[in-house]
Amino acid sequence: MRQQVTVLGATGSIGLSTLDVIARHPERYAVFALTANRSVDEMAALCRQHQPRWAVMGDDEAAEALSEKLGADSDTKIRSGAEAQCQVAADAEVDVVMAAIVGFAGLRPALAAAESGKRLLLANKEALVSAGRVFMDAVTRGGATLLPIDSEHNAMFQCLPVAGQAKPVMSSVERVLLTASGGPFRGRSRESLVAVTPD
Repeated sequence: MRQQVTVLGATGSIGLSTLDVIARHPERYAVFALTANRSVDEMAALCRQHQPRWAVMGDDEAAEALSEKLGADSDTKIRSGAEAQCQVAADAEVDVVMAAIVGFAGLRPALAAAESGKRLLLANKEALVSAGRVFMDAVTRGGATLLPIDSEHNAMFQCLPVAGQAKPVMSSVERVLLTASGGPFRGRSRESLVAVTPD
């Protein structure tokens, strides 16, 4: 039986990569829902290609524009807003949710997926930064499986032994060291890093 997938943030790079994987394995995965903010043309193309049951846009104007682009022949139902994003993330028919909405905007639908016990592929680290304890409590309460997709988080996850629900086993880990490969330190010399403080 094919796994039903909701892709939150379908028109971004991670969303598009996810859809590429789904398209390569049609016997294993089907697209249940796609969400995007205001990228109407891109979303219309994705809906035509993947035939999701639902498409959710950021606001009514974008949803109406998508509806016009797809036309009356489309079987994809179109909605808008944060509540609709949460509904397609938590729907009982959904097995997997790719949470790839950038920034704080992705927190509510990711929480809805966690509370509903989904296999949650988290590419949005802001959900953990802004609401770490609340988010992890929702994962535990809902019985969700949380898998980190963001590059640094995924690299650490792959290095750790895991138990049920993909929970890392930390008893054998003494410490984890993260290097500053980007962000404000990118391009700086080793000498200039000596004076860097947490502030």
